[in-house]
Amino acid sequence: MPFFKSFSSIWPPFRSRALAIIALTVPVSALLLLPRVIDSYRSYLSLGPGGIPHNPLGYLIQAALRPLARRDLRADPAPYHQNGSAAAVTARYAPHGLTSFLPGPPPSQQGGINGNQDGGGDLTLPARTPPRPEVPDFVAPQRQATQSASAPMISRMQGFLRVLAERNPSLLEIKPSGLEGVWTDAVYLKVTPSSSPSRTGSSSSSRGQGPRDGEEAKVAVPEFMGMAKAEIVHVHGEGSSHVTMSLVDAEAAVTQGW
Repeated sequence: MPFFKSFSSIWPPFRSRALAIIALTVPVSALLLLPRVIDSYRSYLSLGPGGIPHNPLGYLIQAALRPLARRDLRADPAPYHQNGSAAAVTARYAPHGLTSFLPGPPPSQQGGINGNQDGGGDLTLPARTPPRPEVPDFVAPQRQATQSASAPMISRMQGFLRVLAERNPSLLEIKPSGLEGVWTDAVYLKVTPSSSPSRTGSSSSSRGQGPRDGEEAKVAVPEFMGMAKAEIVHVHGEGSSHVTMSLVDAEAAVTQGW
């Protein structure tokens, strides 16, 4: 047909022109983005090792995970209050998701969600003096880029965790972090062979009935801990920490500026 004949006659030069534009656009775009990528990669390396490879492969891994990362960790109200998801989320973290282990009044008396209070005492979580430190938006490692702790303070924090584990040998132990790597010590729940995974995370010790003298605690790892595998706290090289907290305690920490 005449139309198709005329179209086929202009297609080769059109295709060549399109390929030429693409061939020109791609390298120009890459050159324009290269300085930004280099700066981002240097920022990534400056955070130090932690969890994923401390090299270009690790940088690409965290970049690939960015679309899956949450951006609302400091949202007010908290993410688990939104879109009617509170009941489902709190059920996942049962039975202690709504239990506060901080000293003082429960978060329900501080404007938070309803919770039970186990901590006792007269103190409340103090408000943090602003501003908050800058936290780069890399998926991993998660670090703060400003307000780093001094070496003596970091040693004091690490020493506190060691003493905590030493004073509770039937419940806690110090091992290399599975989340950060062998260069970081972490506190773990001490899981014995007699322990078994639990959907509720309940155990005799969690109900206040501690182990008898010379008896190993039977700690059941809560299902929600997932990849943490009983790891509950570790200190980073610049002085920040990752800590497992109940929902109400995490909300209180965010509300108080931490």
